Amino acid sequence: MNFSNLKKCMDEHVSHELRPSVDVAVYRNHELLYRYFTGVKDIENGGNVTGDEQYFIYSMTKMITCCCALQLLEQGKYDLDDPISKWLPEFGKMKITATALNTENAKKIASGQSVGESIEVTDDGYAKTPITVKHLFTMTAGLDYSLYDDAMRNAAAEGKKTTQELVRAMANKTLGFEPGTRFRYSLCHDVLGALIEIWSGETLGNYMRKNVFEPLGMKNTFFGVPEDISKMPSLYSNYGNPPVFKKENLRCVYNISDEYESGGAGLTSTTEDYALFLDMVACGGEGKTGARILKQETVKLWGTNHVSGAAAEDFDKMRRGYGYGLGVRVHIDPTRSGTLSPVGEFGWDGAAGAFSMVDPVNNVSLTYFQNVLGYEPNQTAIRNALYKDLGL
Repeated sequence: MNFSNLKKCMDEHVSHELRPSVDVAVYRNHELLYRYFTGVKDIENGGNVTGDEQYFIYSMTKMITCCCALQLLEQGKYDLDDPISKWLPEFGKMKITATALNTENAKKIASGQSVGESIEVTDDGYAKTPITVKHLFTMTAGLDYSLYDDAMRNAAAEGKKTTQELVRAMANKTLGFEPGTRFRYSLCHDVLGALIEIWSGETLGNYMRKNVFEPLGMKNTFFGVPEDISKMPSLYSNYGNPPVFKKENLRCVYNISDEYESGGAGLTSTTEDYALFLDMVACGGEGKTGARILKQETVKLWGTNHVSGAAAEDFDKMRRGYGYGLGVRVHIDPTRSGTLSPVGEFGWDGAAGAFSMVDPVNNVSLTYFQNVLGYEPNQTAIRNALYKDLGL
């Protein structure tokens, strides 16, 4: 199969848009159809990428966290409509602000142009609706994405470092809206990660390793940084127009302590590993190894739009033509999205430009990695190049 359109698209992302490197993998029905990487690991010092690089995948961690939570849903550990205070009683009575919700920063957070935001408290009211597990999946809980507000600083000062300790401290935040009424990109999936620990009796990283990574043959996915830091391409942030790149420290700011495992943004992975995960999702929950990770009906639930009303309008501002499922964007309107992928295609992105796509209709998946903060790839161009090459 000739992937000339996708190759051209990748080459243009490097040569025209000045990304140091890109790496892409396409699977269909457990078969690797296409793999291409090009560019350099480091702008200043060169060194061609070799395809085995390890990346901070940031918010592409969220899909793996949601997968783990869905496994535990299948096991009957909870119901989607259960209040999270059943396991995290600190969230039983949540402060809520009277300030009108501002969703403009949401896309900046998702793309890595901003590490978070705080809510200004204007009254001492409390939310009437309890936060449910489904609110966490769908980013409709009302939380923010601030890692360094008073609640988190106070927790750190008290010596709290573990995932559960710091997530419990998030209950001291002030909600931006009544749970279930709006969409706001936030720390919801970090809270979901703590619940996975409670439901399973394992740390989040150990649960992921035993129930996702090892069964799928993912050997290079974990929280933190690799022992051999040379395997990571240099991380850059962009500023100015045209873009000028500034080298960043190779650390994941979302793992806010040496014991904290961020279910929202903390994993390191490789293109090869993550492609195995997406192939499993695209094939109805069964991996290339034959391991059954999720039931087919659970994958369908995962990739179904679950937001409506004002929440759907909020999300459409981030991803035109898409709804939001259980932690993933879901293609619902090709006339608005301008993409050739079918209705029902879903996936998510990462702050350094990583991009994932699952097509359960055709059992196709695409994994894309780059290492530039706040500089998204042209997702529509990548999708459309892929579908032109596939002839679908």
